[in-house]
Amino acid sequence: MDHRHYYGIRRNPIYTKQVTFVVRNRFMIFIWLIIASSIVLSLSIISTEVTAQRTVACEKSVTSVKIEKGDSLWSIASQYFTEECGNMNSYIEEIMYSNGLTSDVIHEGNYIIVPYYTAYTTKNLYYDENN
Repeated sequence: MDHRHYYGIRRNPIYTKQVTFVVRNRFMIFIWLIIASSIVLSLSIISTEVTAQRTVACEKSVTSVKIEKGDSLWSIASQYFTEECGNMNSYIEEIMYSNGLTSDVIHEGNYIIVPYYTAYTTKNLYYDENN
């Protein structure tokens, strides 16, 4: 009887080699499992994170502006526009809507209402639940 037969059952030589490797190196496999689990555990403990978030809030106000010679909606809007609260085209549309204008034609000596935004930042702290 050769080495591949044991109690009448034929063994696969590839499987036997794998089992022999595990049996011979089980101490090293155990050490590597301990190292890997320690790394995962330490990363989960060390990753206490505090995130500071700044949010931009806009407060809307209005002012009345007298139209001078050479003024356009674009020139008036550029004086009150802030990038934190939108883009210039939508801001001009808002000025037109606020004044009931259907075109961008304005006349010297008239007054228009110009909404403007004051941007300010707020700081929110979010703590990780491990704190």
